[in-house]
Amino acid sequence: MMKTLVNIISREHPLAAFLFIKENYEEGDKLVFIAANENFDCITPLVNCLKIDKEMVQRIVLRRDSDSYTYERICRIISSALDKKAEYCVNLAGGTRYMALSVQHVLSNYKAKFYYIQTHENLIVKTIFDNSIFDNDDEIYPIQYKIKLDEYFNVYGLCHDLDIPKPLVGEETQVQRLFEMFSKRQLSTSDFKVMEVLREKYRNWKYIDIEEVENAVSDRMIPIPNLSKFLKYIQYDPVQKGTLQQAEIEFLTGGWFEEYVYHMVRKNIQPDDIAIGVHIDGCQEIQHNNELDVCFLKNNQLFVIECKSGITSESMFNEIVYKVSALKEVLLGIACHSYIFSLKKDLTGDLKKIARYMDITFCDYDTLTRADKTQKMWKKMLKIARS
Repeated sequence: MMKTLVNIISREHPLAAFLFIKENYEEGDKLVFIAANENFDCITPLVNCLKIDKEMVQRIVLRRDSDSYTYERICRIISSALDKKAEYCVNLAGGTRYMALSVQHVLSNYKAKFYYIQTHENLIVKTIFDNSIFDNDDEIYPIQYKIKLDEYFNVYGLCHDLDIPKPLVGEETQVQRLFEMFSKRQLSTSDFKVMEVLREKYRNWKYIDIEEVENAVSDRMIPIPNLSKFLKYIQYDPVQKGTLQQAEIEFLTGGWFEEYVYHMVRKNIQPDDIAIGVHIDGCQEIQHNNELDVCFLKNNQLFVIECKSGITSESMFNEIVYKVSALKEVLLGIACHSYIFSLKKDLTGDLKKIARYMDITFCDYDTLTRADKTQKMWKKMLKIARS
């Protein structure tokens, strides 16, 4: 029998509605979205992502401010838009508690089943509102649907470049070797100087001729006389002999660490979806252009890792923390779990405290180089993902 799925929509948490529909929608079902006026524009990205006929979608919008916090008005507006003959499946997650209370009260007078999507636990609760609280008739079961990264960003109304895959530059064994060299301090001052000049002078070049850069006869070039020696020492063979492409320069000046983290996540977390170097922005009035070094989903939980192989000062660390925090607050929503991975030593624990204050987990040199602490970190992530 055809039914109508009802969801309360909020800007902060559209994921609950998406997952509820994915779990319960069948061909021919109708959708009802209830939203305060300030959340009205969140409905369109959600509908587009669901790819459902717009004729089957009904919007109930509380246009005036007082409509969203005056109980009787909320109830009247919702009730006037409903069909007494319809069968409703109602998700009470999303919106304010006051809104959920109003929706529950109104729909109790209709043929309705009530649910609550607990995204943090990846669970659905099906409940019956009656006079008995001792018959244990609540049903709790896991959400089966696994959202993908492109769906997640689309639901939140974000533009992204996931349709343009970013190929990995190095092999897994290669990035593992570079991690060992960095973490065991096997690079000389000369090696770091090579990477510094590559980063500051050549990172945005489409390609460089290695011999030309080593000799640097042009005024627009800064010489790197030890470039060939450096590449030989780290055992890196350019894709095209004698040159370094832009992607290779990015790899040598920090991109290798992102790829190392990417491989470690795949091996230890086995994510449902993962990507590296994803650019996102707000598409509309809030314009950001942010790169997510490594992002992945596990049981509908989004994890974002900022990768910094080197952090030279506390002020630089603070800038990274504020960037990650702003990204989460403005764009990615409350469900995002944010991390900073770095080979910076946090001997006093102060950097971890700074990050924790902004709801970010900082994984430092000690965490990433000690097997016991690294495994503990992965286990914590899996616990968050209820895996």
